[in-house]
Amino acid sequence: MDWSAAGVPMIATRAVHFAATAMTVGSVIFDRFIALPVLRGHAAAAISFRSRTRRGIWVCLVLAVVSGAIWLLLQAASMSGMPLKEALTADVLSTVINETQFGEVTAIRAGLAFCLAACLACERAVTTQWLGLAAATGFAGSLAWTGHAGSTVGVTGYLHLAADALHAVAAAAWIGGLVSLITFLAITEIRENMLLARDAIERFSTLGIVSVAIILLSGVVNAGILVGSLHGLVATEYGRVLTLKLAIFAVMLAFAATNRFRLTPQLASSGNEQSSIALRQLIHNSAIEIALGLGILVIVAVLGTLHPAVHMIDLTTSW
Repeated sequence: MDWSAAGVPMIATRAVHFAATAMTVGSVIFDRFIALPVLRGHAAAAISFRSRTRRGIWVCLVLAVVSGAIWLLLQAASMSGMPLKEALTADVLSTVINETQFGEVTAIRAGLAFCLAACLACERAVTTQWLGLAAATGFAGSLAWTGHAGSTVGVTGYLHLAADALHAVAAAAWIGGLVSLITFLAITEIRENMLLARDAIERFSTLGIVSVAIILLSGVVNAGILVGSLHGLVATEYGRVLTLKLAIFAVMLAFAATNRFRLTPQLASSGNEQSSIALRQLIHNSAIEIALGLGILVIVAVLGTLHPAVHMIDLTTSW
């Protein structure tokens, strides 16, 4: 693992970018598929929720754009083989942006970010809301072209890209959606109407189940391509870091299952003491899920800097 002066900034920048992207995209998905239908007819709660989440979305979107720009600069230095200060020239940056896949994808993703920003600024029209959702989904899914999937060739490459794009969108919907869920449940009007809280939680549970299913299926595809075997999972650095990611993911699933099957049924429509306790515990568990999810995103940032296990096993075999 590259823990050099060049490696740590790259990992940190990637991690921040992944987290900011997940928070942005997950919040947009939550707003469209959960908050909007649940709060229809509850104007005060809808206004309160939107005012809170919009600030967060704007902050995360700006952070995603800024970290993406820093990522491009670090990548330009890496590709050119020059120190960062020497790589920050118009010639080097122009070459990276116009003549490399990473640069082209970064430019496209910047366009999607600005499209999302425009939609957020003019979101009253239904068409604009759906366009914003499409831009957000594309912003997350296009991350696939910046990682190992972007360098996989042939039919396997197309499969890898599709799986990785779905993986990124599903992870963003889950992790970023959890942030919006906690914000939603913190609104006074929601806490006083347990029926609304339960409706939102059940809808999010459905979204979570779909997201987890996509993450598992796409993860199996990705692992088959990048790891290839059980030996690759245990005998390489990539495999061991991936195993840590899987362990954290399993813990996240345990908290999600507790929320869905033990705490949600306790949320009665009449806001009694048991319901209030269950709601507080559910919010607490969701916060832990977010922390674990952010840990996974850091691990993903690390994995992107490592050689895939299947390549290392092939090298070992050839020797």
